[in-house]
Formats: sequence, structure tokens, C-alpha cells
Amino acid sequence: MKIKKSERLCTNTMKVNRKHYQKVKTRTHIIESALRIMADGKSLDSLSLREVTRDAGIVPGGFYRHFQNMDEMGLAIVDDVSHKLRGILREARREGALSHIVLSSSISIFFDYVKENRLLFSFIYRERSGGNKRVRLAIQNEMKFFAAELALDLGQSPVFRKLPVSELEFLSEFVISTAFTLSGEFLDIKDGDLPRETELAQKAVRQLKYIYRGGFFSKKQFLHRRKGLLKQTRNTPRQ
Repeated sequence: MKIKKSERLCTNTMKVNRKHYQKVKTRTHIIESALRIMADGKSLDSLSLREVTRDAGIVPGGFYRHFQNMDEMGLAIVDDVSHKLRGILREARREGALSHIVLSSSISIFFDYVKENRLLFSFIYRERSGGNKRVRLAIQNEMKFFAAELALDLGQSPVFRKLPVSELEFLSEFVISTAFTLSGEFLDIKDGDLPRETELAQKAVRQLKYIYRGGFFSKKQFLHRRKGLLKQTRNTPRQ
């Protein structure tokens, strides 16, 4: 009995899909194993390939089918966190105005994500100032990307629309840096300690309000200086 060409193609596609699924699954196991081991306080640089592969249930050589070295695995973790977090932050920013309710909602969304991804954020928080330069720079670059996106949004807000780009960028970097610092405090809270989580969320809202108020005050100063310069220019007699 002959097998039709379409049936052969279907069978081959299924084999490729299974192979791809297995590869993704193994890659995920490797990353999860590394994160579990580092959750005890180990840094990426002190992590050995053998302990990671042993925990993941694969032979040491199997690691290299997915990553060239430990640095590349660390960069993959940063990329994974950043990819997911971009969507979360965009959703939070989509709310619009910078009211108390919106800030509370944004902080709640952010902390919920931190809670659901404790191992990932523990890695990011620790390696943000860790000894691995490539990973540290990757985290810094992602934070700059988040800040740049926030600056674009703030520039379209009526509150900050006339603020210079340099001020918007500075303000946004301050907000993102504060959020990541707060994530470290959140990770120190015992799972299920809702009163402490609520307390930290309220603290986060207060801090962000102070930062945004500072940005608004900076805008008022900028407009005042510009108004003074324009007035001075008009009153200066032409030569």
C-alpha cells in the first residue's frame, strides 16, 4: 500500500513539531534548574554546568545543544523576563492618567507578576549588580528600553507634554529604577503575608507620586524660565 505524499508530509511535520517541542521543553528545564539553584543565593558566575544539568536530568553535553555557555543562558533568562514584562508594563501604562487609582493598579499588576515569577526576578535583582558583566549590561539595557517607552508615553500626557526630552528620560529612568528596587523588597516578603504586601504597595504608590510630582514641578520651572527668556527677548532692543 502506497503512502500518499500529503500523508508523508504530515508525518514529517509532526516529527519536526515533536522534536521542536522536546527541545523547548529541555531548554526550559535547564533554565528552571539554574534558577532553582541560584534561589539559594548563588550567583550566575558561581554556578557550575554539571550541577545545572544534573538537576535538569540531562548529560552535561546536552547543555550545549541549547546554550554555548553559562553567559548565554543568563542572557536568555534576561530576555525571557524582559519579553514578558514589556507586555505587563504596556498594559499598566495603557490606563492613561497618573491618578492614585491608576498608580495603585499599575503597582498591583507589577507586584502580581513579580509574585508569579519569583525565581526570575530574584535572578534579575541579584544579577543587576552582579559580577557577570554581559548579563549586568543586558539588564541595564532592558531597563533603559523600559524607560524609553515610558518617556514616550509621558511625553504624550498633558501633564508632561512640554517637558524637555532629557527631563522625560531622566524621570522615566527614575521610575523604572524605583520599580525594580521595590521588586527586591517584595521578594523579601514571606509568601502569603498580605498585610506586608499591601504596606509595600502603598509605599510604592507614595514614592511614584513624589517622583511624578517632582517631574511636574520641573515642568513648571522649565515653562517659567522659557516665559522669562521670551519676555526678555521681546524687551531687548534690536541693534
